Amino acid sequence: MDDDCTERGRLKEYLAYVEQIQEQSFSVQEYDSAERFLMLFEQQFDIVFMDIKFSDGMDGMSAARRMRAIDANVILIFVTNLAQMAIHGYEVDALDFMVKPLEKYAFQLKMRRALGRIQPRERQLIQVRCNGGDIYLDTRNIRYLEVDGHYVIYHTREGDFTEYISLTGARKKLDDPAFFRCDRGLMINMRMLSRIEGDSCVVDGKQLTVAHSQKSELKRAFAEFLSGRRKKEGA
Repeated sequence: MDDDCTERGRLKEYLAYVEQIQEQSFSVQEYDSAERFLMLFEQQFDIVFMDIKFSDGMDGMSAARRMRAIDANVILIFVTNLAQMAIHGYEVDALDFMVKPLEKYAFQLKMRRALGRIQPRERQLIQVRCNGGDIYLDTRNIRYLEVDGHYVIYHTREGDFTEYISLTGARKKLDDPAFFRCDRGLMINMRMLSRIEGDSCVVDGKQLTVAHSQKSELKRAFAEFLSGRRKKEGA
């Protein structure tokens, strides 16, 4: 999380380097503001890299406190040019502190330490019959579901998976209030919903249609979803 696109690009470059040398695969999400990060944050990240100072809005330390109210286990690493703030990292249980500009070898060492601390998380899995076999998808990583004839395509962060099932059947299988049917053949994961405008919405960067009859209901459902998150943050 950083409002400097150059720094975000450097971080992604170094993560790709660590993926290669350690033979691991990372799913990376980037945010340019603390508010946007908190709006979409769910207990699904293993490591969060966070700047402290932002040009507008909430600062990183405040965002880290709110994040901790939702997830006490996610690994937090501050990446900033405010070295004097390192002493406050203990307040939000930060694992480490990196000073900009990042240096590749130092980043590699700190990532190795962070990866060693990751705790397995309890996943919300559903069984999907795909290509003659069974696979298990984590519902938190499903972006949206789309009808294709007599099939449903599960669009996930790991790829697309197709199952012979109705959308109603898939919805029952999910049994997750974060999913909303916004059109006859489309159901979205509101964890990844970032914008609603006109007859469309944006889910994890993808623009999707919203039925005219569902626009008001989607706004209401999303408001309730965000309200539930805020209650969790304040608990």
